Amino acid sequence: MDIDILKAHDDVELTFFHYGLQPLTKFIAMLSVLIMAGIWLDVRYLVPLFIMGLTLAILGKAPKAWFVVMITALLLTWYPTLRTTIAQVNPEYYNVLDRTWAATPIATIHINFLNLGEMGLTYGTLYWLAGRIFGYMTVVTWAIFFVSTTPMSEIANSMYAMKIPYQIVFVLQMTYKFIPFMSSVINQISDAQKLRGWSLRTINPKKLVERALPIANPMIRRTATIVEQVTIATQIRGFGTGNPTPLKALSMKMIDWVLIAIFTIFFIVSMVGTIAFNWGAL
Repeated sequence: MDIDILKAHDDVELTFFHYGLQPLTKFIAMLSVLIMAGIWLDVRYLVPLFIMGLTLAILGKAPKAWFVVMITALLLTWYPTLRTTIAQVNPEYYNVLDRTWAATPIATIHINFLNLGEMGLTYGTLYWLAGRIFGYMTVVTWAIFFVSTTPMSEIANSMYAMKIPYQIVFVLQMTYKFIPFMSSVINQISDAQKLRGWSLRTINPKKLVERALPIANPMIRRTATIVEQVTIATQIRGFGTGNPTPLKALSMKMIDWVLIAIFTIFFIVSMVGTIAFNWGAL
């Protein structure tokens, strides 16, 4: 199934999260959660963050297609995820969970090659896997919430108002817009090649590389064209001749300050708990 992320973003219905909160507020909230989701491994700590992010994304009318992309990307990483999961058998890896419980075998095998030792599935490895999955989904759902409710123009204007160097703002703008645009381009090229009888499906690695060329070659040419167009556009607009002037001042409401305070306290308390009391550890 082809998903046009660029079109999906244009069809978003505006909600309070689009116009009621400053981009800075949403960014601080997202950043505090993303940092903790990257540190914590225990699924008990990650599930509440995931539910909160999913709820906000749904209330923010995030395109359903983005959730399909999230699930698809998760499924595509099944091999490295499985490979890492079966290597978590050693009970010494677990400092918070009961090691006897974590080492309870489900399907394990002892591998003498390279002294790999025990590998397979135990209660501990499945618990680790659950934490990895929910950690990934937490990061993605909060990112979906932020991206779907915050236009790049507002982000750029807020950054200009905070006197952030325009070079950094420009890089973020290009990244923010380039990814969904290239997704649309890939869909167009893929559809065009399918009309010519092209298919990428094969289990032969050599044929996979050969069949990827009809997609890779047009993509390389299209990317080069886009780079040239962006370069010309920035020169026409006088990029680098001075700092851009923000279209409006950064106006923080009471709810913005309250939410910033809440998520700042959450981040500080979480970091202290993680360092001092092993919060989120296995």
